[in-house]
Amino acid sequence: MSLPNEVRTKITDWYKSLQQLIPNFISRAPQREMIAQVAKCLYGKDGRHLVIEAPTGVGKTLSYLLPGIAVCQHEQKVLVISTANIALQDQIFNKDLPLIHKIVPELKYVIAFGRARYVCPRNLSYLASKNDSQTGFLDLYDDDEFSVNQTESEQCFKLYDNLAKNQWDGVRDHHSETISDSLWQKMSTDKQNCLGRNCFHYRECPFFLARRDIESADVIVTNHALVLAALESESLLPAPDKMLLVLDEGHHIPDVARDSQEVHAEISLFQMLNQFDGFSKLIKQATALFDPPDKPALLKNLEQFDSQIELAKELCDHLTIIADSFLPAENESKGQDRYSDRNEVTHIFELGKLTEEFTLLCDALQQSCSKFAGIADFFLEYFNDQTAKHDISKIQKFQLQFSRYFGYFDNLNKLWQLACKEASSQAPISKWLSRSFNGSVMYTYFHCAALRVSDALTRIIWNQVPHVVITSATLRSLNSFSRLEELTGLRPDLNDNFIALASPFTHHEQGRILIPKMKNSPAMENEEAHLNEMARFFIHQFEQTDHQAFLVLFNSNRAMSKFIELTQALRLSLLVQGDKPRSRLIELHKSRIDDGEKSVLVGLNSFSEGLDLREQYLTQVHIHKIGFPPITNPVVKTEDAWLRSKNRSPFDLLSLPQASFSLIQQVGRLIRSHDCRGEIIIYDNRLLTKGYGKRLLAALPAFPLIQPEIPK
Repeated sequence: MSLPNEVRTKITDWYKSLQQLIPNFISRAPQREMIAQVAKCLYGKDGRHLVIEAPTGVGKTLSYLLPGIAVCQHEQKVLVISTANIALQDQIFNKDLPLIHKIVPELKYVIAFGRARYVCPRNLSYLASKNDSQTGFLDLYDDDEFSVNQTESEQCFKLYDNLAKNQWDGVRDHHSETISDSLWQKMSTDKQNCLGRNCFHYRECPFFLARRDIESADVIVTNHALVLAALESESLLPAPDKMLLVLDEGHHIPDVARDSQEVHAEISLFQMLNQFDGFSKLIKQATALFDPPDKPALLKNLEQFDSQIELAKELCDHLTIIADSFLPAENESKGQDRYSDRNEVTHIFELGKLTEEFTLLCDALQQSCSKFAGIADFFLEYFNDQTAKHDISKIQKFQLQFSRYFGYFDNLNKLWQLACKEASSQAPISKWLSRSFNGSVMYTYFHCAALRVSDALTRIIWNQVPHVVITSATLRSLNSFSRLEELTGLRPDLNDNFIALASPFTHHEQGRILIPKMKNSPAMENEEAHLNEMARFFIHQFEQTDHQAFLVLFNSNRAMSKFIELTQALRLSLLVQGDKPRSRLIELHKSRIDDGEKSVLVGLNSFSEGLDLREQYLTQVHIHKIGFPPITNPVVKTEDAWLRSKNRSPFDLLSLPQASFSLIQQVGRLIRSHDCRGEIIIYDNRLLTKGYGKRLLAALPAFPLIQPEIPK
C-alpha cells in the first residue's frame, strides 16, 4: 500500500515551502530519495527498519523531519529524534525545527538531555550562598563535598543569578562560560541524590521543567543514551508503539549501548563493609522511628536481616582474597607490564571466564544485593507517602540515604548478574579487575562489559519500536555495511533496508588530498619526530599560503599537546578544544575569519563530529594520522582474543573498519556545500606504503592526491 494522499500532499507542499524559505535552496535527487524512503519506512509499508547513509550535502535532517512529522500527524504518534552529541541536538532544535515551524505553526517540539547535563538548583543555591538559611541543606550533605574556592563561589553566584533571571536554561553546554568538571559535579546531581517532587526547587528545576514539556510535544529531540534508558525502563518517552524513532548519527548506537551495558563497582573490602554496616544502621533507625507496615519478609525478623548482612560481609571477604590473588600489592608493581603510567594494574580474565569459586561468590552476592536493593526500594516508596505526615527535612534525609543505597545495591546486583553470564549476543563478556593506588590507600574494582550488544539492541529497540530510521553521513566502513550489521543486529534477511545515497558534490573539482613526503611514520616510537615534521608543514601552510581557516585533528591529547607546544609562535591563533565551550570556540573562529584574520581550530576527533563550517570558514583540514583504535582497553583486548580464537583477523574486522570510519568522518569536514573549496592534509604515509592504505583511500571521496615536500 502506498502512502496516504494526505501524507504525500503534506510532504510535497512543505518541501516546496522550504524552497521559498531557504536562500539558495537546491533541490537534490539524493534528498528527494531520502524523503521518500523515510516516509515509506515510518508509515510501515516497506520493510522493518531503514538504515540510510546520507553523505554531507544531502540535507538529511530535513529529509527525515518532513516525512516524520507528516506521518506522525496522520498516525497521531510522536516523532523522537535521537542524536549522539549536544551540538547536533541544538542544531536540530534551534535551527531546523524553527524553520519547519514556520510552515507547520501548530508543531510543538522540545529538547531533552540527560539529568547530568542540567544544573541542580538546590545544589547551585547552596554553592552560591552558603549562608545560615541553608542549614537544612547541611543535614542532607557533607559540607566537605561542596567546598569551593572564592573564584568558584563567585562563578556559582553568577550562574544562580542567570538561572533566576531566565538568562540561562540550566544546561551546562548552553552557558557562555566554561564550567570545570569538578565544579559541575557539585552543582549537578544524579538520580540517587535527587528529591524529585519533594524538593523545594522542584517547580523551577530545569530538569523537571524540560520533562513536563515532553508530555505535550509532537517532536522530541534527545540523545541515544536517554532513548535506551527510557525504552528499557518504560519512562519519559511515549510507549514504543506510539512513537516514530529516528536515530541520527546512528553509527554511535553500538558504542552507546555497550556503555549502557557496562557495569563496574569498587570491591575494596573496607569500602564494601562500610556500605553494608551503614545500610544495616540505617534500616534499624528507620524501623525504630517509623515501623512501616507490610515490611519485606527479611525485615520482619531483624536477626534474620543481621544474618544476611553478616553473610554478605563474609562473601566480600572471600571476594577480596580472590582479587588479591590476581592483583599484586603496590610494592610488587614495579616493572610489571600490566601497570599503566597512572600506577594502575589490571587483570583481564581470558575470554571473560572466571574461576568456579569466583563465579559462585558472584552468584551468592547477587542474591544478597538483590534483597538489599528491594528493601531500599520499599523504604523509598514508603517515605514518598510520608512527606505530609512527618518533618519534611527528616523525611528528605531518609529519602536521599535510601536512594543512594538503592543505587549502590542495584548496581552491584547488575554487576554480579553480568559476571555470572558467559556470553551476550554470541560473544563473551569482558571481565577484569583493576587496582589503583593513592599513597598508601588501595582501591580495587571489578568490571564487566559485553563485547556485542546486538541482542540488547534487538530487545530494547528493534523488537519494541515498529519502525526505526538509522541515519548518518557515514554508516559504512570500507564501503560496506557489514560491520554495522554485526554490531547492531540489523540485517537484510530480517527485512531491514540498507541504502547508501550518492554525494551531491563533485569532490574532484572542489578539493584535493595532500599526503606530505614525511621521513617519519606516526608510529609511537617516532611520534615526537613525526610531530616535528607535521608542525613544520603546518606552520608553512599557515604563514606562506592564502588559507585563512584551518582545522587540525588528533587521536590523542598527548599528540595534540605536543603539537601546540611545537607551534607556540602561533598560539594566539589557535582555538583549542577545552579552552572554551565548543560553541564559543566556533563563534570566535567565525568572527576572526569575518575580520580578515587567520584562525585555527584544534581538537580531538570527537571535536569534529557535527562540525559544519562552510566555504570561507574552513579551507584546510589537517589530520594527524590514521585513527586505529587503541589496544590497551580491556574490552578491546578481550575482543581481540575472541576474534583470534575464532580464526578471524582482529585487524581486518575491528581495527581497519574503525580506522576507515574515523578517516571518512574527518575528511568529511571539508566539503559541506557546492561552494566549498579546500585541501585535506593527512600526515600518514602508511596510506601509500601499506596494503591497507589503498583500501582506506578507496573508501574516501574521489579527491585528487598529491605529495608535497616537507619544508626544511
